Amino acid sequence: MQLDPHLKTKKIKDLMSHATLSLESTATASDAAKIMETCNVKAVVVVENNKLIGIVTDRDYTIKIGSHAYPIDTPISRLMSCPLISIDQDCEIIIALNLMKKNKINKLPVTSNEKIVGMISMDDFRV
Repeated sequence: MQLDPHLKTKKIKDLMSHATLSLESTATASDAAKIMETCNVKAVVVVENNKLIGIVTDRDYTIKIGSHAYPIDTPISRLMSCPLISIDQDCEIIIALNLMKKNKINKLPVTSNEKIVGMISMDDFRV
């Protein structure tokens, strides 16, 4: 993948989407699917006691529900990817890209003062 030269000088906050959703870890797989469909997003951040603990992506949902035959009332804590890998909004774009490649992830929650403020995905880097 070729990185747009103009992106090299930008920060995460210049490129991220501000549309993020979070659910408590006790929410169900059905809750996550409904909110992702309703809000047209591909990931939901999972929180527990106001702390970020994981992420459920549409891919996590599909693979884990399908391969384990979990019922739709399964808590999302069983579906989520954890520990949560995130990045601060003031980091450079190239750091996010390298972090995503290294960890083989397509979506990266963006934080500021340990609070979720956005999401960046591999699609955001495409020329």
